[in-house]
Amino acid sequence: MKLIFFLVFSWIVVGACTSSTKYDFDYVQYERFDLRPYDIDAQLMLPDATAGIGTSLKPEVNYEEGGFRWELNVGRQFQLLIEDYGDNALRFEEFKRKLLKPSKFFHYKIIKEEPHLLIYQRVVKGNFVQTDNKKYHIYALKKINDIYYEFMSPEAGERKKVIDFMYHSIQSFQANGN
Repeated sequence: MKLIFFLVFSWIVVGACTSSTKYDFDYVQYERFDLRPYDIDAQLMLPDATAGIGTSLKPEVNYEEGGFRWELNVGRQFQLLIEDYGDNALRFEEFKRKLLKPSKFFHYKIIKEEPHLLIYQRVVKGNFVQTDNKKYHIYALKKINDIYYEFMSPEAGERKKVIDFMYHSIQSFQANGN
């Protein structure tokens, strides 16, 4: 009888402590961030100060009210750009096609590809630059409440470790109430 009581009690406690949001990734070094104050009815997980990538304690969002672009900063290195693309479901294919076109200045290499998400490396062409000029980028298109949101890293690129944190932040993007 005591064993049954203990098992039922444990099940209730574990159930009460579990968030209603389910993720496939363990977001230990992340905190939930609500985007509703910035006119996006969604949330995502952002790296916290323990992530080891120079993140600060409080995320900062640069956004013009009624606008369609957001700059989400968590410290000096984590900068995620978000743009509202409305009902343009073809935006991902447009971006990928443009990325894969031959360039005079850069070599591009796709590191990871998932439906509507790319992680790629960009290297400056030519001998006039140092050999360690690899920069990593992320691009994704996510649909929330019938609106397509484009996510991308800054033009200058980032270290691979920062892009990996961005990847998990983008993967966690979901409508509020889910």
